[in-house]
Amino acid sequence: MPRCAPSRRPPLSRARGFTLIEAAIATMIVGSGIVAVMGAQRAFHLQNEWAAEAATAQQLGAEMRELMLGLPQRDPVTNDDLWGAEPDESGAGDFDDLDDFDGAAFDAADGSGPLNALREPIADMDGWRQRVVVENIDPFELTRTVDDGASDLMRVTVVVERRAAAGEAPRECTRVSWIAPRR
Repeated sequence: MPRCAPSRRPPLSRARGFTLIEAAIATMIVGSGIVAVMGAQRAFHLQNEWAAEAATAQQLGAEMRELMLGLPQRDPVTNDDLWGAEPDESGAGDFDDLDDFDGAAFDAADGSGPLNALREPIADMDGWRQRVVVENIDPFELTRTVDDGASDLMRVTVVVERRAAAGEAPRECTRVSWIAPRR
């Protein structure tokens, strides 16, 4: 009878797979990557939020500039040197010259603004406000202000502010300034 050769088993080798330490290190690396991606995504959202707010602020400043662009410096009816709104002018709809806007604020909180170029309050702009500063400037030194009515040049500045939450102080978002010569 033929003899069977003893069966040859392959030698026992180490089991294939990952050790607990290797799996833990891989988990830490993948976890760190996920945390980094989440942090980058949060930074992107914050940056995007800021960009949207800055664009809105610039648009609100441009609306006021467009509203005031064709206005004369002095009252076209009385042509007097009264600075600011005349006694019969109570709001933006009545203002007919640049100096009428000095010190005016158009705020969503009181329903007066912010305004578009047609002098209408823009809906759904909670927390936004446009403040206007009109000042006479020295024609030979544009950074120096002079007394009201003492110059043929005016600098108009629109400060656009936003109040993020009720009761919070408004925060300046942008300024739009231009120089208006006497017409």
